[in-house]
Amino acid sequence: MSPKAPREAGIELGRIYCCFSVILIHLNGFYPTHHDISLLWSVAKCASTPVFFLIAGFFFAADKPFSLYMKRIAGRVLIPTLLVMLLIAQLTPWLSSQGSFRDCLSGPNWENFVLVIRIFLTTWPYDYVVDYNPFYPLWFTFALLLCYLAIPFLKIVCAENPVSRSLKRYILAIGVIFFVLRVTLLSFFPANFAMQHLDWWIEQKPFYWLWLMIMGHEIARYFKNPEFMAKWRRALVYLSLYVYLAGGLILFLLTMNYCLEADGNVDNRFFNREFVFYLLAQLGMFLFFASLQPSRGLLSRAILFVANKSFYVYILHAAVYLKLYQLTGWEQNSGWDFLGLGVLTFVLSLAIGTVFKKIEELIAKRLQVRFFPKPVARELA
Repeated sequence: MSPKAPREAGIELGRIYCCFSVILIHLNGFYPTHHDISLLWSVAKCASTPVFFLIAGFFFAADKPFSLYMKRIAGRVLIPTLLVMLLIAQLTPWLSSQGSFRDCLSGPNWENFVLVIRIFLTTWPYDYVVDYNPFYPLWFTFALLLCYLAIPFLKIVCAENPVSRSLKRYILAIGVIFFVLRVTLLSFFPANFAMQHLDWWIEQKPFYWLWLMIMGHEIARYFKNPEFMAKWRRALVYLSLYVYLAGGLILFLLTMNYCLEADGNVDNRFFNREFVFYLLAQLGMFLFFASLQPSRGLLSRAILFVANKSFYVYILHAAVYLKLYQLTGWEQNSGWDFLGLGVLTFVLSLAIGTVFKKIEELIAKRLQVRFFPKPVARELA
């Protein structure tokens, strides 16, 4: 098969960068002791999971059937997530340094399997065994599932007709107003319960995720226009990169000056109160990679190979870096330590994810043969 279009390879490169950024923000909480790490953390925060919703919206096609998307999320998200969770549950004694690897092979770990099923059914990944939980990043998996269930609504909003286009622009405008209102309310009433409840619905819940998907779909309309890209691509590359880096830097400076608590810890709402910079930085990062055009051939193939395993990297990385902490005692005393641990976590997660991807493909192939066999051509008499 020939390499995919360079523009798609650029977005897939963005997916890889976002996955690496998620690893960085999970490696350590934001703290001011090492300013170089804090700066890197701020920039990584602006390229985290919300950008995945922009990417999903970019590739969303309103003319594809709902059943296709349900099969996709079952085959590429839910089944891989459950397989990885069950493996981690079986190996939890070894991964958490509470038992040996040989002990994990002695028999099924039914108690942890029950906990995994509970997490899967309740979509609440924040409780596992005592002092060990590699599943907290899976909130994104469940959020993505919720967005996929809203695809009938997205098909209406993203359809190519005048009514749908007007509805889409209306939703995007309302979202912008909500986000500006959100920043204002949180700045003036940071301790008010009602304002915090509004904040919870706007940023953390489905409206925000779906709004990002709709925004990604609207951006795709322009990027699929050859005349627009020929005229604006170069300017978009430089301007969007500047917006992304500037947004991350502004968040870092504002946090260091206004969001430190009396005990020296950082108020984790820093990217809520300055949300407008957070949102602009995310859009800048996405537009930067969408504007890139990696050369065809080996580079595009390498990007697409890694991006194809990025979801496994995402769901595996917490278990990997927690084990690395135990084995190496890697201290993060500089930005280089921070980046080095992040790169090693990414590489190891990618290697394990590649094996899982092969298993996934084998399962999919067997299911295809079992439930969707190809018709056998009749021999001519």
